[in-house]
Amino acid sequence: MKTTVKESCIVRPAEDTPKQRLWLSNLDQLFVNFPHVSLLHPYNPDGSHNFFDARVMKQSLAKTLVAFFPVAGRLAQDETGRFEIDCSGQGVLFAEAEIDASMSELGDFSSPQLLRQFFPEIDYSRGVSSLPLLLIQVTRFRCGGVCLGIGLQHVLCDGEGLSNFMTAWSNQARDLPITSPPLLDRTFLRSTSSQPLFQHPEYQESTTDSTPTAITSTEIHSIPTSQIKHLRDMTHNRYSSYEVLAAHIWRCATAARRFADENQPITLHVSVDGRNRFDPPLPRAYFGNCVFHAMAVASPAELLSESVEGTAERIRRAIRKIDGLYVRSAIDWLERPGDGTTRVQIPGTAGSAHLKVITWARLSFQKDFGWGGPIFTRSINRSDGKCHILPRSDGDDENVQLSVCLEPAAMERFRVLLTSVSTTPISAL
Repeated sequence: MKTTVKESCIVRPAEDTPKQRLWLSNLDQLFVNFPHVSLLHPYNPDGSHNFFDARVMKQSLAKTLVAFFPVAGRLAQDETGRFEIDCSGQGVLFAEAEIDASMSELGDFSSPQLLRQFFPEIDYSRGVSSLPLLLIQVTRFRCGGVCLGIGLQHVLCDGEGLSNFMTAWSNQARDLPITSPPLLDRTFLRSTSSQPLFQHPEYQESTTDSTPTAITSTEIHSIPTSQIKHLRDMTHNRYSSYEVLAAHIWRCATAARRFADENQPITLHVSVDGRNRFDPPLPRAYFGNCVFHAMAVASPAELLSESVEGTAERIRRAIRKIDGLYVRSAIDWLERPGDGTTRVQIPGTAGSAHLKVITWARLSFQKDFGWGGPIFTRSINRSDGKCHILPRSDGDDENVQLSVCLEPAAMERFRVLLTSVSTTPISAL
């Protein structure tokens, strides 16, 4: 199948916006050299004559950029070399494309190689300061359907921030007001001490490049809510749906990977929204990165011999550790000067002994721009051991969608283990 870009342009704010430099927190700085995070939303045609009209999409985007003006900026460095956002209204990239295929030909939209054609191509060799922070592509299928591809530079915001931006954009497309203007000041997350209260092993330092090199396979798995209920029943309903599902995923992935050393430490990383961890809490409208990382550690021997309840308890203890003192300490820890030979890595990117389970189930990326909501949400996932719990597909209240990336041999085994729910240790399955 071939994709042809019909038009590409820069969309700038519809009105003059403040010309300023936006300070970026230590949490934002972690993502400076990362490629754009990619989200894809396929929409079925609704029969209207102006289905996903490019004029409507671009005009509403321009209006949204007035309130969310940092999105139209570019990365820049201050006199010390620290990155910030130069808010000068440079704009975002908007492309229109056509593909000579029907949506049904892409199946569950899980292949990273296929999904890349739904996002604008950019040249990362030019340096991060020359690149738009937001990339958008509207791709029309032969069947009349449309794919909306969103590429976000992660320094802009986390999932909550992107959800707020998408809500504002879709509201503007339907001539509705922006009901929750973004809180753009990030100085609340400025370091306040040179002495962190805790050690933070979740932010590993490395002298090597963490770019994934292993051959991986990405699959979308549908997990019935009845299976999650059964997992909770096995723990006497003492743990949340997320805790038991993450426990089940961790145990299945560990068994599937077949570690040679059953006593080596392996790590589960859990992303935790820090907004409610502060006192007073940060508003939901905070537009920036406010995600912290809980870290649970166990050996394969421990995980595969204990119950789901035992693993869920490990995860709960790790999450509860992320309180107000801990998040403040993490910010202070990231402020420490390095020696020039190491760099902080994003938790969960440092090798096959890691698993990262990110939940987007409560985030609302699935927006109605005037022609109905998307069928589902997908993300390009090529990192071994990275899992996304996705928002449910349109009209599907019975299943949870899981995007998981593993090496092919491990994926074959994981696929079988994931559907198994048993009171016996997983090593006996």
